[in-house]
Amino acid sequence: MKTWDGQPGPGKSRGGGDALSRRFYALLLAAYPREFRREYGGEMLLVFTERCRDETRAGGRAALARVWGETLADLALSAARERLDGRGDAVMRTLRTVVLALLAYAFALLVAAPLYVRYRGSMPTFAATSVDALISVGVIFNFIYLLLTLTRRVGRARAPRVTLVVAAVVVASLIALMTASLGPPARVNLEIVVAHALSLLLWFTIHSWWVLRRRPVEPPAPA
Repeated sequence: MKTWDGQPGPGKSRGGGDALSRRFYALLLAAYPREFRREYGGEMLLVFTERCRDETRAGGRAALARVWGETLADLALSAARERLDGRGDAVMRTLRTVVLALLAYAFALLVAAPLYVRYRGSMPTFAATSVDALISVGVIFNFIYLLLTLTRRVGRARAPRVTLVVAAVVVASLIALMTASLGPPARVNLEIVVAHALSLLLWFTIHSWWVLRRRPVEPPAPA
């Protein structure tokens, strides 16, 4: 039996409206990040369901409509905030990576390269070759690392290793191409090979250290 306003009579349950509100609210929780839903979703759904039941018993549909209005306004603000907070760390990491790469390129092209060109004639042969390799390999290594991390092709922990392999292939191909362009009898310059190999290891060490220093330290397992 229903009253004139369509509400259940005193002896009837109002669980149908509560169940419908619960299902709709459970769907709306998808607006929150997955980690947030996993931790707080069940509790939020329980609190919302109890509030809907209490408010409906006290004030009927008008009270339920007020609950929904407040809930939707809060959900729009809090879900957006959680989404932004969840992406904030990733955005900052990406921004730091781009800034550091640009600083490395600026230093290599605006400072190291002009100094190298100016003083190359007075430097020992292997020292000049090493500086040349350090600059060229640095440009190649940082470009590949930046490309891998920004596109998220590999995880941050694996990025230095993958970059080392790809950069080594690129550098070896360039050395082979330059050697072949000299014409017969073309021989590989061991100083160039050693200098570029050391440069690859140096840049790999720098990037590996940078990744490891930013990795959170896990607490020791309980005995």
